[in-house]
Parts: sequence; C-alpha cells; structure tokens
Amino acid sequence: MKWGKPMGRLVEKEQILLAYYVCNFLEKNDKNADELGEVLTKALGDNLTSIQEALNNKGLLSDHDQMITNEGILYIDNILHIQSDAVERNKLAYVKDNLLTYEIELSVPEIKEYIHKHIGIE
Repeated sequence: MKWGKPMGRLVEKEQILLAYYVCNFLEKNDKNADELGEVLTKALGDNLTSIQEALNNKGLLSDHDQMITNEGILYIDNILHIQSDAVERNKLAYVKDNLLTYEIELSVPEIKEYIHKHIGIE
C-alpha cells in the first residue's frame, strides 16, 4: 500500500494511524485501548497484523505496546496540518477542525465511526 497525499482521502494505513492518534489523546485506560483494538479487528480482520507490522517497520507504531510513536504523531500532525507545538489536550479539536476544513475522507466505516465519535463529529 502507498501512503496518501495530505488532502482529500487518507489511505487505509493512514486512517489506522489516525485512529491510534485519537486513542493516544483520549484518557489513558484499558477501556479506550480495548475499544480501539475491537474496532480495528472488526474493520481489518486478518489484515490487521500485516498493517500493524508495516506501521511498526516505518517507526510510526510501537512494536511492544501497539500504540502510536512520537514519529507517528508527527506524521499525523503533518498530514492534518496540526502545529507540532499544539497543546496535547487540544489535539482532538484540531483533528476535528482539519478533517472538516480539508474535507478529508475516511473510507473505512468502522474507523470513521470510531474517530468521529471521539472527536465529536456527528
């Protein structure tokens, strides 16, 4: 799979990384991590492991805890035009604003629903 362009449509791997990004800025607890795992498993099935490995190999996802790395956060900040010095508690608001402003399409229904739920898009 190729990585997408900064505007318009995010490719599947970028949508998955964005879901990890959103989870990273939610309250840290098992419920949030478990919800993300369930969403990704439902959305991707058998492909999840190979996609996680690809993200691990690029240094965007941690191989020991399957969470987004600092490099992954910077990657998402870049494609969504979020200032890297933005306050962490405001990151989800920036995700919402930039998805709407740039009309970025999320094509994987389960991931779209998860992200929209947690950033407040109805």
